[in-house]
Amino acid sequence: MRSKQTVRDNVTTLRKDDGELTKTDQETADMLAAYFKEVFTVEDVANMPVIIERNFGWQDSELKFGEETVLAKLQKLNPDKSPGPDDIHPLLLKECATVLAEPLSFLFQQSFDSGTLPTDWKTANIGLVPIFKKEDGANRANYRPVLLTSVPCKIMVSIIKEKLMAFLETYDLLSKEQ
Repeated sequence: MRSKQTVRDNVTTLRKDDGELTKTDQETADMLAAYFKEVFTVEDVANMPVIIERNFGWQDSELKFGEETVLAKLQKLNPDKSPGPDDIHPLLLKECATVLAEPLSFLFQQSFDSGTLPTDWKTANIGLVPIFKKEDGANRANYRPVLLTSVPCKIMVSIIKEKLMAFLETYDLLSKEQ
């Protein structure tokens, strides 16, 4: 079965700047870590564009995290995915969906209404094996890191996104370019 998977288990060697290949796993890991740090960008929030406030009819108070909606999301989870920094595994969430839907819907609603998230939901772990993107497997630029984030937080975000997209599409507020 593992021979059929599309994601490689490891990165064996990378080409260094001098053209030589890395010789150890540690050297390969250090090269990838340095590269990911080099290309990481920090958003400059001091120069954010000013948005003219207009009332489009969206009301945050109308966003509800119903038990049925949360249950449906839990039941669609892929149990083969990894848990996030909170160590809550998708398999556990899926298997216990009927019991967890109500408390999670309450937690989502409280979190949204108060504008605060649990600390574990704001962090991410970098996965052990980077994902190969394209072309030359020895080129470090052809890999991307994997960030493991909280599964319950991803569920909450997906519910918000669906409701926001439905609102934007209903009132035709998206341009063709979006």
